Amino acid sequence: MKKLLLFSSLLLLASLLTAQQSGKPKTSTYELDEALQQKLISVEIKGTGGHFGNCLRVVCKNLKGKFFRLRIPQGQFMLPADSTFQTLVVAEEHMMALNVKSPVELTLKTYCAQAGDRSPLTGSIFAVGALAPEQLRNLLKFIVEKGKVDSHEAQSAVWCVTNGNSVADIQDPALAKFTAELLGKPVPGYKIKRKTVEIVPGERATLGKAFIVDGNYQYVLDKDEKLLMNLLDSELKLVKQISKEELMKAGEHRSSFHLEVWNLTPGKYTVRIETKGGRIIRDIEVEF
Repeated sequence: MKKLLLFSSLLLLASLLTAQQSGKPKTSTYELDEALQQKLISVEIKGTGGHFGNCLRVVCKNLKGKFFRLRIPQGQFMLPADSTFQTLVVAEEHMMALNVKSPVELTLKTYCAQAGDRSPLTGSIFAVGALAPEQLRNLLKFIVEKGKVDSHEAQSAVWCVTNGNSVADIQDPALAKFTAELLGKPVPGYKIKRKTVEIVPGERATLGKAFIVDGNYQYVLDKDEKLLMNLLDSELKLVKQISKEELMKAGEHRSSFHLEVWNLTPGKYTVRIETKGGRIIRDIEVEF
């Protein structure tokens, strides 16, 4: 009898706890696009000047009448009202807690998704656009996971995906490897060093002029050979001789090249290692 009473008491207690929990209001979480479609929020998005870093100020007001959370997804495109400015992409996911009365302000870290367009001004107006394609979202996820959000190499990687820039512009080896694999391309055997360009809001933003191209290569000789290195243009015409003729022993060789390209027209070139007699040992295509 005592066991039955104890069991009944426990059952009643469990029922009361369940009733209390079910009676608690559930906190809803809405996606940004969902909240806008249902007119649960009003949003004001303005530039803070520039395209890389903390470049967007978001002010969000709750129109629902009760508390809820709002998720701004990683990879959210933000579209400028003035189409001469760059479209920006949100670098990291953010959660906003929206109370009924007080608007919430948030600063978003972004990257430019349109190299060559003008960097936004302070006060430039933006609107919520579409979500970035999966390829770009995967890149952003890698950047955040590896702690590279504030690296300028991250912006270079984003431009590789959005604008087709060369992976050789990414100096970070791990990021270059991931970006190349994401694009289905081999990792270039060279790196491009460019002039540092100051970000000026209102001016067109892109990579600086290429100054140096450094690369590595390997080759095998069946016998001792006199070799030299030339730089050829896209039509395989000689631009300049890079190295003097040098006798190289038979066997496997690992070497490197260093090109000063600041005075050359951007485009495709070939670094050619050849014998004194003109026999091609190795061609290395570079583009800057």
